[in-house]
Amino acid sequence: MKKLFFMMALVAFLCSGLLGGTAVTERLPLFGMPKACAFETLPVNFVVIDRTGSVTRADMRGWIQMVKMDYHVPYYRLSDDNTKANAAVDEMFAKNVKPDREAMAEAAKKAECGALVVLIVRNMDEYMVHSHSPFDFDMETYVRTVAYADMYAYNSNGNKFIRRFLRESNLKPLGLEEHPSDTIKWTLGNLLNKMEGKPQI
Repeated sequence: MKKLFFMMALVAFLCSGLLGGTAVTERLPLFGMPKACAFETLPVNFVVIDRTGSVTRADMRGWIQMVKMDYHVPYYRLSDDNTKANAAVDEMFAKNVKPDREAMAEAAKKAECGALVVLIVRNMDEYMVHSHSPFDFDMETYVRTVAYADMYAYNSNGNKFIRRFLRESNLKPLGLEEHPSDTIKWTLGNLLNKMEGKPQI
């Protein structure tokens, strides 16, 4: 009975605060939930330069997933419009084929974004290779995968910068190979995690 009375008194108190204005709810968190703090949401641009002509939407979805893993709402927002970022990145590479921190910072400023990620896909290839050893009675099939990509990332929050020139050429048995797009995907994810001080995938 005492518990029921206590609960009714608590509900009456909360309702009186809600009906009488917001002064009570501003001072006291409702059910232990703290009042939301305001923060700035930084825009992020992800620019992909395809030198192979073979990048698919599925490839893009995988790479975007890696970018969103580090730069997501509510602190970051991936931009759908790369118009300014594309122009800024083109201008950056026209001046310097291997941009540094200052070049990326300038490009991010011109693109009006808080973080800028640039991926240049140079080679994505895979083909089967058959063993022709005279000692092999059962011919084995291998897959050669090639993944070449240049990756750059800059975050104005902390003036952080990182880059990596991926050059992977692997030969593995059929069924154990990793698609070149996935090699680029995981390398990009780990690169961004390293820059942001997060664990490797």
